[in-house]
Amino acid sequence: MEEKHDSLTEEASERAGAKPILFPVFGVLLGAGGALLQLKALRFGAIAPGQLPMFWAFFLGVGALLAFVVGIAARRLFRSAGGAYGIAIGVTAILLAIFVPLNSRSLTNVYLLITDTTRSDHLSLYGYDRETTPFLDELASEGVTFRQSISTGTHTIVSTPCIVASIYPSEHGIVGYSNVLSNRFTLLSEYLHEWGYRTYGYATNPHLGPRLGYAQGFDKYEHDPGWAQTPAGDVNRRFLRWIDDGNDVDGPLFSFLFYIDPHNPYEPPPAFQTLFDPGWKGAVISDWRHEDGKPEPGKLRNLIAQYDGAIAYWDAELRKLVGELKARGLWENSLLVYTSDHGEGFWEHGFWGHNVTMYEELCRVPLFFSFPVPVHFPPLRRTSGSVDEIVSSIDVVPTVLEFLRIAPDETARGRSALPLVFGGETGPERMAYCEEILKRYGPYDIRAIRTKTHKYIRIFNYEGDTGRGDLFFDLESDPGELKNLASVESEELDMHRRLLDLKMAEIAGKGSVKTDTVEVEPAVLERLKALGYLGD
Repeated sequence: MEEKHDSLTEEASERAGAKPILFPVFGVLLGAGGALLQLKALRFGAIAPGQLPMFWAFFLGVGALLAFVVGIAARRLFRSAGGAYGIAIGVTAILLAIFVPLNSRSLTNVYLLITDTTRSDHLSLYGYDRETTPFLDELASEGVTFRQSISTGTHTIVSTPCIVASIYPSEHGIVGYSNVLSNRFTLLSEYLHEWGYRTYGYATNPHLGPRLGYAQGFDKYEHDPGWAQTPAGDVNRRFLRWIDDGNDVDGPLFSFLFYIDPHNPYEPPPAFQTLFDPGWKGAVISDWRHEDGKPEPGKLRNLIAQYDGAIAYWDAELRKLVGELKARGLWENSLLVYTSDHGEGFWEHGFWGHNVTMYEELCRVPLFFSFPVPVHFPPLRRTSGSVDEIVSSIDVVPTVLEFLRIAPDETARGRSALPLVFGGETGPERMAYCEEILKRYGPYDIRAIRTKTHKYIRIFNYEGDTGRGDLFFDLESDPGELKNLASVESEELDMHRRLLDLKMAEIAGKGSVKTDTVEVEPAVLERLKALGYLGD
């Protein structure tokens, strides 16, 4: 009788120990382990703080559900509580272990888009009162806008190497149109080509031709040898044709597309010529050079309207490009990076154009990242928001490489902006160092330090004048840079002087390269003269 009682007690204990409520409890613990394993198993990228609640909820929920279903099934098949628990835990763990690597996306495509001569404050993405970038405005819900992105220089030949190779102008040594970008530096295209990417480039600015060193690392590199003003739509169609021609070739894609549309002369298609100045009569003003000095207000208004129209046209073509990429299944797992090489001045400081100073209208440029989600499930939205910290053109390559989990080599000078988006160690306060060093015309040798609140500019040579004074601006109280505080001694001024001295010494210690030169094509020379870049 006592043995029967003990047997009944043991059976009751086993039944009680196998309560269904305990299966999902174990499953939650296994799901947490699966989530941690998934974070370790990512092939690229990260899960942003705003995405983490849904990410964790998914894994905890899946773990709980699996353990519950498997546990109930096991309890029906086995009388042993320990056996049911063991099976529930074991099967759930195995299923999660199988799921995690399959759930990680393969290496993402990368699209680097650069528009020439685009100041950020003329994009509605940055609050401009004209709707110049309606598509980028929409895409902002799937991307991160860097509000204080500073170009390293204010001329294409000065700043573009800084974007694509994360180097400073005084390092690459390109000071004229015949200088060649040295193969000592590693371009983003080279990093990605080595990692198995299919690489395509199209540069509509003749200063970025293959003879000048920009074709390094590309499977195919197209460019316009003269100032043909190839419209964005044509560039995108050539890129898509290259994609379609290689459909049978495996590997992620990298594209470098450099658009000339916002560069003078501003010549958007007719529909965009009247978009922002519909009352204008007569020929549009796309180039002020027929005037003696600053145009009268009506003509200046129309000139700016054409510039804005060119930006709006590019944005419309971007909408079409993204639509085509989506139709080909090449958007969801893709990283989009958009920026500009420099801005453009419209007489805010007494001149029109670029390359001659470092005021905000010339060196503050757009920078926008749309980061793909590195997992299939849960179906997370791309992280979105804005960053107010200072970033520089040289930060583009390190940011892309860190997102792809590729280590940069010793020539890269920039600092990844990924911690500003996904969290992690941010390090010391960020600043941007700028150099405008040109000999082909000018000559110019101007250096600057841009912090979050101030800008300090030191002018060594301005068109042969080596006696110009320094410039120092408080950008919080004087965002238009109208009041030079360089003669008013202050702690802030002293700090910025020291920052500039230290940065110049640091870069000088790394050395510069002796650049090779090539002969500039006659067609390019003639076009440069026509645009006013060169004299006879």
